[in-house]
Amino acid sequence: MVRTSAAVLLSLILVVVTMQSFTFAAPDSMNGQGNQMMLASNGKGKYGVFVSSNADAIERHAAQELVNYLTQVTGAPFQLSEGTTPPAGPLFVVGRNALTENLIPELAGDSLGVDGFVIRAAQRYIIIAGSDPRGTMYGVNYFLDYYVGVKWYSPSYTFVPTNPNLRLRVTNDVQVPRFEYREMYVNDGNNEQYRAHNLLNGKYRDRSIHVPQSEPWLDSWSSYWPYDVHNFKKIVPQTQYHHGNQLLAMNESVRSIAAGNLVQLITQRVNEGKDASYGFSQEDTTWNPDPDSLAFANQHGGSLAAPVMDMVGDIATRVKTEIPDARTGTLAYMFTEEAPTGMTLPDNVVITFAPIYKDHGRALNDPKNSFSKANIEQWAQMSDHILFWDYIMDFSGGGYLMPYPSLYAMSETIQYLATLPAVKGYFGEHIVGNTAPISTGLTDLRAWVGARLLWNPDQDYRELIDEFVNGYYGDAAPYISQYITLLHEAFEQSDSTLTISTPITSPFLSFDLMRQIDGLFDQAVAATNDPVSLNHVQRTRIEVDYTILMRYVDYMSEARKRNIQWDPDYDNRYARFKTYTADIINYKSKGTMESLYRLIDIRRTLPTIPDFVSGLPDSDWIDFQDHMFWLYEPAGTTLVSDAAASDQAAAKVKGSTNQWAIQLHDTVLPREGQWKLYANVRVDPGTGSPGTIAFNYGFNSPSGGGRTSMDYAHVADGAYSFVEFPWVYEYNPNQPNRYFWLAPPNSSAIANLYVDRIIAVRQ
Repeated sequence: MVRTSAAVLLSLILVVVTMQSFTFAAPDSMNGQGNQMMLASNGKGKYGVFVSSNADAIERHAAQELVNYLTQVTGAPFQLSEGTTPPAGPLFVVGRNALTENLIPELAGDSLGVDGFVIRAAQRYIIIAGSDPRGTMYGVNYFLDYYVGVKWYSPSYTFVPTNPNLRLRVTNDVQVPRFEYREMYVNDGNNEQYRAHNLLNGKYRDRSIHVPQSEPWLDSWSSYWPYDVHNFKKIVPQTQYHHGNQLLAMNESVRSIAAGNLVQLITQRVNEGKDASYGFSQEDTTWNPDPDSLAFANQHGGSLAAPVMDMVGDIATRVKTEIPDARTGTLAYMFTEEAPTGMTLPDNVVITFAPIYKDHGRALNDPKNSFSKANIEQWAQMSDHILFWDYIMDFSGGGYLMPYPSLYAMSETIQYLATLPAVKGYFGEHIVGNTAPISTGLTDLRAWVGARLLWNPDQDYRELIDEFVNGYYGDAAPYISQYITLLHEAFEQSDSTLTISTPITSPFLSFDLMRQIDGLFDQAVAATNDPVSLNHVQRTRIEVDYTILMRYVDYMSEARKRNIQWDPDYDNRYARFKTYTADIINYKSKGTMESLYRLIDIRRTLPTIPDFVSGLPDSDWIDFQDHMFWLYEPAGTTLVSDAAASDQAAAKVKGSTNQWAIQLHDTVLPREGQWKLYANVRVDPGTGSPGTIAFNYGFNSPSGGGRTSMDYAHVADGAYSFVEFPWVYEYNPNQPNRYFWLAPPNSSAIANLYVDRIIAVRQ
């Protein structure tokens, strides 16, 4: 058990006392009705806990947890008994049995579903029971949380209040979650109990990575979401039926083979005691459809989802004739996100709607996400079984450690989805794999708030944020609250977009914002001497330190332009950063902490000002240094120290590749005006000669673009020189993903290509 400081403890006890006067979800309790129960007085327990001898492992464990936490809270030794008949005296009765079925008729029906439960005072009993053991488990966890005040804030931190005189009001509290499937996919290791405590029932991690089997008292995860994704070629392995990265969707042989193989896979699952479902969905890439599939798409609004869904629906119907309760899962994702017209789907198909290209910093029903909003509403007209896959973390840009203001958007998205009856599940993806950080930044906050909204989306998410912050950060809470507010306001007021690859150089992470919030964390650290709360503050501060360490030269340049005295305190900041990231394996997908440390170890200096812009106003030119580039890492592209570069660092790639290895994307380019770009480039000479290509460079755009090359003779001396891109750039919101690129010649003409910076000059 871990406790916060005295001030925060007092505030949480007051919250608990308030909750003892009513329960949030029961209408009669809101009017002050219900029975006042004295559970403990002066450290003496007034109630026992009873569980039937016929109870399973889940119900027994739930009853034992009730005993353990009530004992911790009150200091009273609550006793657990089991048998066929409850003993005398006041009792908690945990689980469904003959007694509770008699007192709570709802347990025998289907109104509670698998996860719902009832907390009810009847005769001398307080009954906590669901129709299913999982519902009983959630009932006990809910009771300890909402009634008693135990808070499972993170995988490693639980707040347990102290109250030797525990009195609370128990009424007729009937709880059924809004979403049938609920998962916040965070890196909580194997702490499944943390997820169950917070009423989450998803276990996606077993789909992608083998982990130890759940303990018997937790092995009751939802089977609503069919197993496996991105498996077209696995289900139909014959290559003659593969086309354009996917399948020949309208081909009868494809459908017959897929149906037969799915029947076998589902039968095997049933024989193993698992649910009768399996996924059948597109590969995680694009599709160049065959003529028959394209023709079918054109008959249904031009959506490539049409032939895919026709195929999946047909196959699901065939499988169901062999296995009546079989369900098939598939994706509305990337090229299938757009809903087709004039189609319906069989009731045994579960659609996972995964709008990976939406702005994850804004709610699904925000005008900037109108495309995805319109599509999910159309899908909801076609199917009653939709699961929403949300992306609430950066995977491959700035990575897991960068400030990522998705908290408000996530909360509002969940609340909007709750208005669509067809949406039965939610999957909030924080990580790729299981090597992402644990409890850094705002990860624990997002997971906790998301879990509560998935159970009851009618709660005020701002109040939930405040509750978590007060309980998790102790005396530092006011400063963390300001940080959360400022971060989200800065994003909202910017023209930035949150994607799964948002760069650390995004404009919303401005010098003014980072300087202000860095000061807030200084105050947060000074405000608390409690080591637990202090650790939470420092683990959250990781994302601030990371941003400043990666961008300190940018910020120093800004300070120089504005005559502001600012010291990044680089050495002390880096030492603190390494202390609190020592347990982290990957800071982004496929990016190790060791590789990040090597990047930070490249000590930069304030860059020189190029002669050709020295007389221009600061507003008319922009210096994009190498850390603002997107680097194609599979080709070995990396950042290196380079004494010849303007800031002592550059992007480097070997000459024996033709990849567009170094790119500057429109996510960081100006949003107004017309600009010419100039790259500062040098090479390590190889076997090239005048007339051979030293490197290629160009501009990529959905509407065209172009490419050109540099003659070896112009760079043979190995010195840096500026190369003009022969295009004028102007931002176009209707053409995303435009970028400038440089690529080696894929020859021995040069040994290595270096790019120091790219200068943009207003036209």
